[in-house]
Amino acid sequence: MALVDVNNFYVSCERLFNPYLIDKPVVVLSNNDGCIISRSQEAKDLGIKMGEPLFKVTTMIKQHQVQVLSSNYPLYADISDRVMSLLSGFTDTQEIYSIDECFLNMEGQNNLLDIAQEIKDLLWRYLRMPVCVGIGPTKVLAKFANRCAKKQDQQRGVFMIRDANMSGLHNIMDDLSVDQVWGIGKALSAKLQSKGVYSVWELKHSNPVWMRKVFGINIERIIYELNGISCLLIDNQHVAKQAIRCSRSFGRRVSDYGRLAEAVTTFVGCAALKARKQHTVSNAITIFLSTNPFNKKLRHYQEVITMPLEQPTNHTSLIVKAALDGLRKIYKENVAYSKCGVILNNLEELRKLPYPLITSENKRQVSLTKTIDEINNKFDKYSLRIAFQPLNPSWNMRQAYRSQSYSTSWSDLVSVGC
Repeated sequence: MALVDVNNFYVSCERLFNPYLIDKPVVVLSNNDGCIISRSQEAKDLGIKMGEPLFKVTTMIKQHQVQVLSSNYPLYADISDRVMSLLSGFTDTQEIYSIDECFLNMEGQNNLLDIAQEIKDLLWRYLRMPVCVGIGPTKVLAKFANRCAKKQDQQRGVFMIRDANMSGLHNIMDDLSVDQVWGIGKALSAKLQSKGVYSVWELKHSNPVWMRKVFGINIERIIYELNGISCLLIDNQHVAKQAIRCSRSFGRRVSDYGRLAEAVTTFVGCAALKARKQHTVSNAITIFLSTNPFNKKLRHYQEVITMPLEQPTNHTSLIVKAALDGLRKIYKENVAYSKCGVILNNLEELRKLPYPLITSENKRQVSLTKTIDEINNKFDKYSLRIAFQPLNPSWNMRQAYRSQSYSTSWSDLVSVGC
C-alpha cells in the first residue's frame, strides 16, 4: 500500500498561483484569521508552531517578513480534487483519507519505487504539488513510511518499508514516541505509557491479545499492522454522510434577526447542495445559536432546536422555510451572537427509499432546483440564490489576507496584462 501526502498543502496551493511566495516563510490562518493551520518549511524553521494564535507571533512575523494568508477553502478543495484525480490513474483501489492524503492499493505492481517517483513527478509537473510517498504492506506501515519520507532528507520524499535497512528501521521506531503512530492520540498514548509502552518499537513488540483486553480491538489491529499483518483494508466505497453540518463563527457579533436569517439561509443552501451531490434527503433540520462562551462579561446563551420537514427532501427552498420557523423560536433580542449553524439530520439515500419522492406536487420544485444547480455550476455558485442570501454579508468571517479563488470563480481568474 502507498500513502501519498501533499507537503504543507494549503501553502502549496497558495504558491501554485503566486510564485512570489516560493522560498519565503508563509503561514495560512484558520477561520476568522485566528490561528496558524499551515506553515511552509521556511516558517517551520523559524520556530512558528502549528495552532499558534496569530497575535502571539506578530513580532516574529514582522521581524522575518513572514507572508500571512487567510484560509481559502474553495481553492484548496478544487486542487485536492485534481490531486486525487491524477492519483486515481495509478490504481483501481483508492481511498481518499483527507483533503491532502490518499491511500493507493499497489498490490501486484512491480518497481514500486519507480512508481512512487513517477507519482511525485506527475503531481509536480501538472499541479506543482510537492508530495511524499510512503510504501508498506499495511496502512499503518504505509503511514509510518510516509512520515519517514518527510522527516529524512536522504529519502528524497519516498520511503519503502520492504527495502529499508532493518537496523535503521529499528532505530527510527525506537526513537519515535508511540503517539506518532497513526490511530493513537494523546489520551491513548498516555495510557500506553502508563503500561511501559513508550516507543513505536515497544508497541510493535507488545502482546496484541493482552493489549486488546486492556485497550480494545483497535490497538490490537495497530500492533498487527505494525508487524506487517493487514487488518485495515483500503476502502474505495463512497459512504454517504448521515448528517451534514454547516456553521460559522461570525467575523463580528450579530444581534439582528435579519442578519441571522441571512446566515441560516446561506448555511441551508450549502447543506442542501451537499445532500443533493450525494443523492440523499433529510426529514429534519437542526438550528443552533450561540454567544461567545469565553466572554465572561456577558451572559452566555446557547440554544438548539430540531424542526421536522413535511417530507424527506434536499431542496433548499423547502428546508429554508422550516429552518427559519425554528430560528424564530430560539432567537432572543438584544443578544450578541457569535455563531450559528444548521444540521441536516437522518439523511437517507434516494435509491434506498421504499417510496418515490417525485410526485406531481413537487416535480416543479425538482426541475427548478436542478436548473439552479446547473447554472451555478457553470458560472458561479451564487449566480442564482434565495433572496435572503447575501453576496457579501456583514457577518462573514474575517479574512483580511485571503487570496483569490483562482480556479473556482470567474471573477478571480488570473489575468495577464500585455
